[in-house]
Amino acid sequence: MSLMTKQDSEANGSAQQPLPDWARQTGEYLRARQLATQAQLAPLAASARMTAAQRMLLARAWTAPRLELMGQALQERWAPQASAALAAYARRIQPVPEPPPRRRWPAVVGGVVVIVGGAAAAAIILNRRNSAAVEAGEPDDTATAPDTPEMAAADTVSVDANGQTQAPRS
Repeated sequence: MSLMTKQDSEANGSAQQPLPDWARQTGEYLRARQLATQAQLAPLAASARMTAAQRMLLARAWTAPRLELMGQALQERWAPQASAALAAYARRIQPVPEPPPRRRWPAVVGGVVVIVGGAAAAAIILNRRNSAAVEAGEPDDTATAPDTPEMAAADTVSVDANGQTQAPRS
C-alpha cells in the first residue's frame, strides 16, 4: 500500500488523465504519415542497398590486386631490410660467451712427445756416429770388446741370490 494519498498524487499531476483529442489525432496522423513514407522509401532503400553491395564488390575487386602487389613489394623490399635490422640488433644484444676453461694436458703431452722425440733423435745420431767411427777404423772410446765368446763370458760378473758379486771363474 502506498503512503501517498489520492490528494497528494493529484497535486503532483501524476494522476491518470485522459489525453485530449488533439493529441490523439496528432498521434494517429503521424503514424499514418510514417507508414506512407515507409512504403514510399522501401523501394529506394532496397535499391540503395543493392547499389551499395555492387559498389562494395567493385571496390573490393579494384583493391585486392593492389593489396597483393603491395604485399609483394613489402616482402621483396622492406622485409629483407627489416629482417637484416632485426638480425643485427639480435647480434648486438647477444651476450658474449665465456671462453671454455683452458686445458693444460695437451701442452704437457706435446712437451713430453717433443722431449722423447728429441732423445730418440739424439740416440739415433750418436749410434750412427759411433757405427761410422767403427767402420772407418777409428778407435772407439768404449772399452775394447773381447775377441772370443769365451773371453766375454770370463769378463762377466755374476750376482748371487744374496746380492753379492762373485768373481768370474776361469
